[in-house]
Amino acid sequence: MEKNGWYDIPVVAVETHGADSFYRSVQTGRLVELNEITSIASSLGAKKVSQAALDWVKKHKILCHTVSDKEALEACIKFSADHRIIVEPACGASLSVLYSGIEFLQDKRSILVIVCGGAGVTIEQLHIWYNQAT
Repeated sequence: MEKNGWYDIPVVAVETHGADSFYRSVQTGRLVELNEITSIASSLGAKKVSQAALDWVKKHKILCHTVSDKEALEACIKFSADHRIIVEPACGASLSVLYSGIEFLQDKRSILVIVCGGAGVTIEQLHIWYNQAT
């Protein structure tokens, strides 16, 4: 974004509870290491983010948000119905803020969500995880 001069475009970083090392680091202002990744959305989970990632909060407007596994899985299922594309729960976390809405996005005219991952999951598995999630 910096390379393209998009200094005024905010970023919403969404993680699931139990894979929220960036969120926790931003909240405390220092690197936080999770004991383990406890979220079903483990494919992009990091027990500890890099200092460079945390430093970006000082350079760019970044809103950190967390969602439950169930919210992420629900978004995966809705996205598959809407677009006939299966994504993993880590991606569902980002999609969940579109399906459930968060106040920050209410007045935005254009929203970009990076959608990735899905080779390691089936729609049946998403439903199983959703039924098991709290």
